Amino acid sequence: MNPQPAPGTLLSSTPLPTAFWPTHTTEATQVLYQGVGYDGAGRAVSGSVFLPAGTPPPTGWPVVAFAHGTTGLSDHCAPSRTGLSRLERDHVSRWLAAGYLVAATDYEGLASTGPHPYFNGEAVADDVIDIVRATRQLHDHVSTSWLVAGFSQGAHAALFVGLMATRYAPELDFRGTVALAPLVHLPRLIGILTEDGARPVSILLPFLLAGLRASHPDFDARPYLTDAGGELVDVASTATLIDMFRAIGRQTNDTAGITGIRARPGVDPVLHACRVPVARMDRPVYLTAGDDDEVVPVAVVEQFVADLRATGTPVEYDRHPGAAHADVLAAGHDVVIAWTATLNRGDAPTPPPDFTTLDANGDGHLTEDDFEVFALRLVQAFGEPPGSPTALAIRHHYRLLWWALAARSDRDHDGTVTQPEYLHWLDTTTHDDGFDRDIRPLAEAVVQLVDTDRSGTVDTIEFTRLLRACGLSPDEATADLAAIDRDRDDTVSVAEIVDAVRDFCLAPASGKPGHWLFGRF
Repeated sequence: MNPQPAPGTLLSSTPLPTAFWPTHTTEATQVLYQGVGYDGAGRAVSGSVFLPAGTPPPTGWPVVAFAHGTTGLSDHCAPSRTGLSRLERDHVSRWLAAGYLVAATDYEGLASTGPHPYFNGEAVADDVIDIVRATRQLHDHVSTSWLVAGFSQGAHAALFVGLMATRYAPELDFRGTVALAPLVHLPRLIGILTEDGARPVSILLPFLLAGLRASHPDFDARPYLTDAGGELVDVASTATLIDMFRAIGRQTNDTAGITGIRARPGVDPVLHACRVPVARMDRPVYLTAGDDDEVVPVAVVEQFVADLRATGTPVEYDRHPGAAHADVLAAGHDVVIAWTATLNRGDAPTPPPDFTTLDANGDGHLTEDDFEVFALRLVQAFGEPPGSPTALAIRHHYRLLWWALAARSDRDHDGTVTQPEYLHWLDTTTHDDGFDRDIRPLAEAVVQLVDTDRSGTVDTIEFTRLLRACGLSPDEATADLAAIDRDRDDTVSVAEIVDAVRDFCLAPASGKPGHWLFGRF
């Protein structure tokens, strides 16, 4: 049996019809490349690659990985089969005119086997990154330098790319993220779109309620909806964007049964699971919003901007008066291009001084999102598919560890743990307060992740691979292994991992073994 190709391996290429070419294109190709399926199965993913005019720079064409907005949930909605929408094609042409090669994934499940995991940012972020790898096999003179630009659903994906790109593809030179009209803070966004019963049904809602079933197979909103609303969800499973606009017609939240849907059992947790975690990114981010955006209210984007800035992430933000949702694709693009030029000349931002302690953001407090991102980066760095049982266990137990820590230290119950709250807990806790029991399930999940020979322990090679995936240098990995392997048997047990993590949590310091479990760029 032949081994599965590595993610990003170019499998095939075919010329794209000229009708699909943006202006300033000299060659356009539909590609098929190896992806990582959400469910753990290797999966071919399709996309389009557009070569700009002119002579490449000495270091090769820099790459923009473009993440498209919602087109639909079925194969016939894939842009490489139907072409990008007119506004997205015009947007791509601006990148080409600026001297970027553009690689545009279709996302898994569109024009390829399996369902499309709609609004599962992690599941499609690797598709965005892997088409950059494939493009470097398709064309000569392609730089390792690249950035991601996404619109709407694609902006949601692009922000996940920003969280994981440097860890997932360290051989590439990731420079930053452009997120246009991003669908962020999803629970709040859906709450705003559905609070008024007389408001027309948002085009987002039927696609969202239908598409969530790929990643959350037990989720079904139709029992809460009217017959008309249930029909919209059924139509969304196969409809194109144009079909969906026609199907919605004059439907309102009330007539569809969507009004206040967040309050329905099981809805809010699923929306919460789909949101972009607010955590410090190691590359700059550019966000834009339109004052008249009918899909993403500007207030939602601005709250996300403020939250992201509070983490220490370098953020640029533009608000465009009079711009509706699709208008943001063109608004202020010259400014965006100028911003990306500074990324190609600059270095990655320097982390704040406290970055290597438990407070990975260096912002003075801990949140559930910090732990969500710790899990995301560990799973992605180790190449584990996002929907595998091991990946799901890692996320679940990071989440349980956060809840256990917050239950002990979040004195005002506001969902964050400030530095004074954490220090108060440290001053008043004892080593026998049960914290070990809360750490152990995560330690067991980590052993499951890296114990490739299923021996029940992690040997030196396996543990070194884990530490290197977490961003440690070879010397640091060797030192941490020696400190954690207390019985000197050349293996690391669950109990030894528990000891190291507990000791770090009770006295965070960058030089202590155990810090690796909480991420590092």
